[in-house]
Amino acid sequence: PIVGITYAGACRSALGVGGDYYDFLALPAGKLGIAIGDVSGKGIAAALMMASLQASLRSESTRAPDNLAGMMSNVNRLVFEASASNRYATFFYSQYDPTSHRLTYVNAGHNPPMLFRAFAQEWHVSRLEACGTVIGLLENTRYQQEVVTVAPEDILIAFTDGISEAMNAADEEWGEDRLIETVKGCIGLKPSEIISSIMRAADTFVDGAKQHDDMTLVVLCVQPETA
Repeated sequence: PIVGITYAGACRSALGVGGDYYDFLALPAGKLGIAIGDVSGKGIAAALMMASLQASLRSESTRAPDNLAGMMSNVNRLVFEASASNRYATFFYSQYDPTSHRLTYVNAGHNPPMLFRAFAQEWHVSRLEACGTVIGLLENTRYQQEVVTVAPEDILIAFTDGISEAMNAADEEWGEDRLIETVKGCIGLKPSEIISSIMRAADTFVDGAKQHDDMTLVVLCVQPETA
């Protein structure tokens, strides 16, 4: 466990073998690495690229723990060399420092995670936007890391497009607006409970329609300050 936060992740594959990926990494100095990705395509080829991405990340994350941009460039090159030319992955990686309460991140073409913050009795949502292209498509790619401070009671929601683009029988998407409203109704819940609530709300919307994309969620909650 990391001081001051709770977190959880879940992945539901649309097919027998999925191409989504999430991970939590215990890092030096009590830091936590948080990863989520979505590999193009489905089946065995996507799963193999996902495994390459995971292995590359776990190897590189211990080399230069503060240089996430450089680390992401190395991961991109390793995945490019190990994968077919038509394969790529959207990918988000961040590191949380419990001492400074700072979340440093790189977003490689992934759906922007959402940071929910209570202010003046209202919830404000900021998006951790992409600052680089997808992983594995181009051999040499530069990335830019960004930093955000997370405060007590903030909630971070990272997801793949299988969540936001879940469709009902009329080909209507659940959408990010419904995702946001669902999270706003989950205040005070544990990360695993928030995940269950989001999945349940998406399932209610699609009403049994067959889904063709994996659904993956990562939730991090910053614990309230104690008196």
